[in-house]
Amino acid sequence: MAWNVWNTKEDRWENLTSYPTKGAAEAFLTEVVNKDKKTYGKGPWEVRMVGDVMEQHGTKLMQLKPSMIWRCAMDDLARRVRNTDPKSVEYEHYAFHRKHVAKASTANDILRAAIAEPGLGQASGKRDTRLLYADVELLKAALQ
Repeated sequence: MAWNVWNTKEDRWENLTSYPTKGAAEAFLTEVVNKDKKTYGKGPWEVRMVGDVMEQHGTKLMQLKPSMIWRCAMDDLARRVRNTDPKSVEYEHYAFHRKHVAKASTANDILRAAIAEPGLGQASGKRDTRLLYADVELLKAALQ
């Protein structure tokens, strides 16, 4: 996640570029904002985490097609086989929630589990998993 300086009085971000760490944003606050009152106005300021705007607000560009969702479920089944192979060097992360993939025997089983428990995927730390579980109607359309 990115960090930036928030002006609580004016309800706006103080910099157009966010920082990768909280420490970098705090350094910007102490070194630039607090010293340059003409540009940045009066505080108070606070360092806040900046959310992913596209993910928070969503766009049609982010909407997956049902066929792509079904393909992701098929790929997860193949990943499960590779992950259980003792010769496999590296663990591959699933697109769907691991619990749903572990119990499934077909791609449709993964989709049914995702439809039944969308909250698991929506609370995931992986952005792609949250995107897959974001629209239950799309999951239903992907079910073949």
